[in-house]
Amino acid sequence: MTWRKRRAIIIILLILFFVVLLWIARRPGHLSSNQILVMDVEGQIDEQSSFNFPGALVGETTPVLHDYLDAIDSAASDSRITGLVLRIAPLETGWSKLEEMRAHLLAFQKSGKPSICYLGYDGVGNPEYYLASACDKVWLVPTDPVNIKGLMAEALFFRGTLDKLKIVPQFFHTGPFKTATNMFTEKKFTPEHREEVQSLLGSIYGQYLSDTAQARHMDRAKFESFVTSGPLLPSEALQDGIVDRLAYWDQVQDYFKDRRGWNPVTLDRYRAFLSDDGIGADKVAVVYATGMIVSGESDTSPGGGFVMGGDSVASDIRSARQDSSIKAIILRVDSGGGSVVASEVIRREMELAREVKPVVVSMSDVAASGGYWISVPANKIVAEPNSITGSIGVLTGKLNISGLYNLLGMSTDYVATSDNATLFSEQQNFTPAQQAYMEKSIQDIYSQFTKGVSEGRGMPVKAVEAIAQGRVWSGTQAKTLGLVDELGGLDQAIEVAKDLAKIPASERVNLVRLPKEENFFEWLVKRDTNGVSESRWLESLERRLGSMSNTVQARIPYELHIR
Repeated sequence: MTWRKRRAIIIILLILFFVVLLWIARRPGHLSSNQILVMDVEGQIDEQSSFNFPGALVGETTPVLHDYLDAIDSAASDSRITGLVLRIAPLETGWSKLEEMRAHLLAFQKSGKPSICYLGYDGVGNPEYYLASACDKVWLVPTDPVNIKGLMAEALFFRGTLDKLKIVPQFFHTGPFKTATNMFTEKKFTPEHREEVQSLLGSIYGQYLSDTAQARHMDRAKFESFVTSGPLLPSEALQDGIVDRLAYWDQVQDYFKDRRGWNPVTLDRYRAFLSDDGIGADKVAVVYATGMIVSGESDTSPGGGFVMGGDSVASDIRSARQDSSIKAIILRVDSGGGSVVASEVIRREMELAREVKPVVVSMSDVAASGGYWISVPANKIVAEPNSITGSIGVLTGKLNISGLYNLLGMSTDYVATSDNATLFSEQQNFTPAQQAYMEKSIQDIYSQFTKGVSEGRGMPVKAVEAIAQGRVWSGTQAKTLGLVDELGGLDQAIEVAKDLAKIPASERVNLVRLPKEENFFEWLVKRDTNGVSESRWLESLERRLGSMSNTVQARIPYELHIR
């Protein structure tokens, strides 16, 4: 054995030794009585966790949505927990997840235990206040304005930049509302693009007004008047009943000290004391389908986002189907789509699973285009009112960058064995024959998409086409149109699955979450078994994402920011 190998083994053993020490040190001890659960909520809230090496070393993981929900629910009935504090920092998550968290916070109020949403950070806007309104009390730092001021939906367009760079966009799509490529081909909203954005924004805005006004025990019209005249100074927010008190963090602590004492427990520590998702004999699988859909295995992108591999999700559905102890399957979708091929791989497994046991879809922030494609075989589809769904349509195309090359004094040359060998060449436009093929291709796949929706939803193809054309809908709108069956979160999907599986409503079920989260040791073994270096992993991911530029895709029609 060489010295290099011996040194590597020694280093690994030392790392494992310190990991074990840290794990022992972090093992949950005794949770005393009279504890206050303190949860920090900020940034993006994900559906499933990605492996984090530094966190794994010390046994910490970034909480995902169900961690927050499970903790809130457990705290409501846990006699050791006497109150809840939610510290809300600027949020970057979608409205559907906020809607789901609010439902659990509102349910917590029924326990009679105090709950305070503390707004002590810069950037208190519509999303932050929407979540905070679900607490029994909303407290605000005395210098922090409340920036509730109506909703705004904004999209970015690159056509002007492409013109300056002499880049020619060439894209094809089905229906005037399939506008994902408008960011390359337009400089502003087209009439159809504006129509669907206004419709979606109006639906979300209406839900925001109704939910928040009700939680604050306020007339909707009165709350809307505050929103339309906002932002509000702290004193105005207090006077108008938008917040209950102007206070600092030490005063939050004093509030609980004056009642039964201040004994805080963090979400990370409290999670260690929570039991499994259920103690019932019957199992229900929750399969997560998160991120852009690509062929192959699931991954996390270098930026930390999820990439949904068709093979991985299909494998999880297949495992749940073949496990006789699992009585029903819930596909939890948070995706704006991607590869048509990978979407079809997942759809097929959903179809096979439905033949064996009940299959329910639970939609998170987004379940559109490819995200809707994989949902249609389900027995039932459940969406939040603010879930973004639909977008039944496909697109494809390319950017011709030959003008940019000329601008830079660069050039290319080629030889080819046939005319269509240059189909996705970035150095020329599509020929008339190539354009005809591209249009025929997307129409063929669009027909398959609408047919699948027709069969899955029990609707005539013409009825599907009337609400398709690439248009997105909110969950509320989608229910009216027949694209979803019920409104609600994962809890509602579980109840639907229990009903379909003939599991008594009063019985708790054991949730089996797939894919299973990896700990440090599992990650280390998997990495060693696969023998994949970091650079090769990035190359593989880049290659799969890059290959999507040469394919027909089912993706949500635009990147839209609602704030």
